[in-house]
Amino acid sequence: MYQYFQLKKGTKKAKYYTSTKTSKTIKKLAKKKTYSVKIRGYKKISGKTYYGAWSGTRKVKTK
Repeated sequence: MYQYFQLKKGTKKAKYYTSTKTSKTIKKLAKKKTYSVKIRGYKKISGKTYYGAWSGTRKVKTK
């Protein structure tokens, strides 16, 4: 399973998404804005959640 982190430039409000796929399409983004995106893996074993390290930050600008 994977956890995605999204942060819009100039704000402090972050969104987290979870998915079983290695790619994710995020919809309803504001036009001409820059977003920072990170991903990490995690796994639940016997009721306890283990997280991997966050990937490097990738900046994406919408059209």
